[in-house]
Amino acid sequence: MKKIFKLLLSLILALNTLILPIINVYAQSITMEDTQILLTEKKSLDFEVDLGSDISVENLSFHLGDKPLSEWKGFNMETEEYDLEPWIRVEDLSLEGTTLKGKLTNALPYGIDATDLRPYPRWTFEELLGTYPLTVKDKASGKEATIDIQIDNYQGFHKYEDIQPELDKIIQAGNEKEDRFFKYESIGQSDEGREIPLVIIAKDEASVDNYLNNTLPKALNDPAALSEEITKKEANYQIPIFINNTHPDESPGVDAQIDLLKDLANKDEIIFNSSEKDKLDSLKLSEVLDNFILIFCITQNPDGKFNNSRENSHKMDINRDNIYQTQAETKAMSATIAKYNPLIFIDLHGFVPEFLIEPTTPPHEPNFEYDLLMGGEMDPKTKDVKDNQPGAIGNARAMGDTGVANSDYSSYIIPMFDYEDGWDDAFLGYTAVFSMMHGALGHTVEIPAQNEQSLIAAKHAVIGSINYALDNKTQLYKNQLEIFRRGVENEDNKSVDTWLIQADGSLGSRPRGDNENFFPDYYILPLDSDNQKNINEVCNMVEFFLRNGVKVYQSDEEVTYNKKKYSAGSIVIPMNQAKRSLVNVSLYKGMDESAWKAMYAEIVLNYPMMHGFTSIPVREANLFTDKMTEITEEIPKPETVIAVDTDQAVVKASNNDALLLINKLLDEDKPVHMVTKSTEEVNIGDYVVETSDLESNLEGLLVELTNAPDKLETMKIEQPKIFLTPSSSNYSELADSTKFVLKNLGFNIVDKLEDANVVVDSSGMFETDDLKDKHYIGIGSMALSAVKEKSLYPLEFQMNEEGWTNEGLLKANYDPSNPISGAYLSEDIAYISSGSIMNQPRKEAKVFAKVSDQDDFYIEGWWPDHDFVKGQVLGFADRIDKQNFVFFASDVTNKAHTRYLYRLLANALYSINSDKFLLGEGLKLSIPKTEIKITSEEEAEESEDETEEESKDESEEESEEETEETESSDEEISQESTIEE
Repeated sequence: MKKIFKLLLSLILALNTLILPIINVYAQSITMEDTQILLTEKKSLDFEVDLGSDISVENLSFHLGDKPLSEWKGFNMETEEYDLEPWIRVEDLSLEGTTLKGKLTNALPYGIDATDLRPYPRWTFEELLGTYPLTVKDKASGKEATIDIQIDNYQGFHKYEDIQPELDKIIQAGNEKEDRFFKYESIGQSDEGREIPLVIIAKDEASVDNYLNNTLPKALNDPAALSEEITKKEANYQIPIFINNTHPDESPGVDAQIDLLKDLANKDEIIFNSSEKDKLDSLKLSEVLDNFILIFCITQNPDGKFNNSRENSHKMDINRDNIYQTQAETKAMSATIAKYNPLIFIDLHGFVPEFLIEPTTPPHEPNFEYDLLMGGEMDPKTKDVKDNQPGAIGNARAMGDTGVANSDYSSYIIPMFDYEDGWDDAFLGYTAVFSMMHGALGHTVEIPAQNEQSLIAAKHAVIGSINYALDNKTQLYKNQLEIFRRGVENEDNKSVDTWLIQADGSLGSRPRGDNENFFPDYYILPLDSDNQKNINEVCNMVEFFLRNGVKVYQSDEEVTYNKKKYSAGSIVIPMNQAKRSLVNVSLYKGMDESAWKAMYAEIVLNYPMMHGFTSIPVREANLFTDKMTEITEEIPKPETVIAVDTDQAVVKASNNDALLLINKLLDEDKPVHMVTKSTEEVNIGDYVVETSDLESNLEGLLVELTNAPDKLETMKIEQPKIFLTPSSSNYSELADSTKFVLKNLGFNIVDKLEDANVVVDSSGMFETDDLKDKHYIGIGSMALSAVKEKSLYPLEFQMNEEGWTNEGLLKANYDPSNPISGAYLSEDIAYISSGSIMNQPRKEAKVFAKVSDQDDFYIEGWWPDHDFVKGQVLGFADRIDKQNFVFFASDVTNKAHTRYLYRLLANALYSINSDKFLLGEGLKLSIPKTEIKITSEEEAEESEDETEEESKDESEEESEEETEETESSDEEISQESTIEE
């Protein structure tokens, strides 16, 4: 045995002497001090390697990863391929004995020092990132050496998978220090199940608890008392400053937070340039945490970060959804803002080359307490806040000054002073603007580029804001408390009016109409079927308001208002509360801002009209005193009672739950018919189903059922198999909203055109020949434009030049004899967000919807020179040969906020495959096509000059009288919002 062991040992030693030299050939390593290549910075990295024997430079090859350096091609923006000269190479090679020295150099693969251009390189650069072995090999001897090279976007960049490990390290480091408290929270999950990460930094956990359980409740319920305590220096309090990123493909907004978190975890003092370069200042962390709680939402959109996209997994832009709250991410954020109610909210975005920091241009949403947000009344001469009082304007300047002083940038802009219009806060879908409804100084910060300098600028903008808040804490917080006090006392302070500039430069006011107070005393949302046309949507609104920190009540007894009785159990929202502005902006009739040359996005909110429920503004101060009880949880949706004693039941097409039910039944291959002729009990467009099929499919649904009459004219519904035309770009657009809406309504969406029996087009992305044997539904201006240009159908439509974003909530007429529109009132509403209207179609077509002929057809929105829209076509159906068509000028799915209009699209889908498709008398157009008024720039300027001269001559009293005459009272709003059947 011993002999065998010695023999094996000798053999191993012999093999070792043979193998080691071979291993050494492949075990050499390259020496480098810096092994990082950046896409946004030209670098030259020194390296050296000893291959252990004489070599010739001509015999050397260099690979990075699995391909030679010659194949690391630069990106060609024209061909959209990597086909330019290599952007990574080796240079200055030299030999000293057996040691090779040289430089690994990189150019800019996209030819620019940033990766923010869309679509390239912003949505492609991540494919270059990673760790790659750099290998140098002597082809003669076979010897080689390697070292890992890291390719990053810029210094400090994080991919999605890097974020959580980095946060774990930061939180651990921060909590190792006794003078600070770090906490990680998930505020919710994205649609794909990823956590939305939040990091809280405070002096200690008790500071957070004290704020949430003592300071904030007192601020919201008795703000005057807390303000008095602060004046007397009797209050010990810390208040939140909130930093967020909404669009994760604007990467420095993520990375700046992480970089600042590292400093806050590891340093006791942060040194920075304050207002000028080389003018040093410092933030002592102990002083910061004695006064503030810092909250960082690293990204509100983790799915977007994972996929390197602007939008979430539904391809919806959540920075347009914060007031609609249709997405999981915005629901989580709105609840978090309500929970912490920050003093300042900074949303880090990109990219504006001039380095943009809000406040915005006018027009301003009148429900803001704008004077207190800006710091005081506006000085009419400077258009700035009077006496430079602390507020959002001063905070913006502090952010800009500090961001510039610590980066390579030399200036910044504030839209309020540097733009005339087009960057407004009249729309609350933006995260930072939405936070202003909660009394926060809300700032969208648009950094210049996707590179390290913008990371530095964003980080220091936040530092500048914290420093400004330290210097002005008392006044800033007292301003916020005054916002809450105005709410609690339901005060309409006229100082707000000083900021409500009109398009002609004159001073406006809140739209008070004939009322002394802009705000009503209550809103009633009835829950009885006599007074409420959609109980489902009231339940949804209660959930919305509770999520956003609004106090919601139910009446304890019947009350009478304006000679109408409202039963006990009605939802009551009193306006004497801190969050009354959020209530009012959601329920009031909005503004017509059509006089402005430009607006940034849609402004129509109007939940009652857009979601189709009854809301009553009440102007009687004590109507519900001692007659209501607060509710703190969502109200359960009533169950559907099957009070049907016939074999077949009629499902009324009265809400969106009816669509969910019908799609469930169709998916189970159950028979469903649509009513094609109205009776006394049943409307055209209602659905007929087997009563026995109902019970197992009604869970969670509230639908209206009735007995099916003996003689009822119907058509069989064939399950729509829907092919959706794709989006036209990587931006969120109407096609993405359409997909989201149809998916959530339970429609059957197919992936291949050949599997479809109907095409729904919201993008215009089709080839005419592909659709010849398919029924077609077109929605919005992109589809209508493509239909005309590609000769799919002889369509005539109109829109303003560059009017793709013109928007309007309109009075409309619907054909009660058409199954597509039969569920709507003959006088109702419509909504357009893409600026087009259709003209008289072929005589064979059936117009089922048109704009009202009334002079006051336009309710609200932004649509300059919209007179040509009056009386024109909103929707029609037609058949040519065997192909059925439905066209909507109404953007019936826009942003998934058009819930009241979903049934139009649904019934078009249910009926389009039927032989009885083309029904109804059709609406007649009494107003001919009107040519669009085109105003030249010279005429516009002359008109503005004339208006300015006239406004100078008018007295303030006359201006107020004019405002009262032109704005609607909320009694009129109530009438429009509660169109009765």
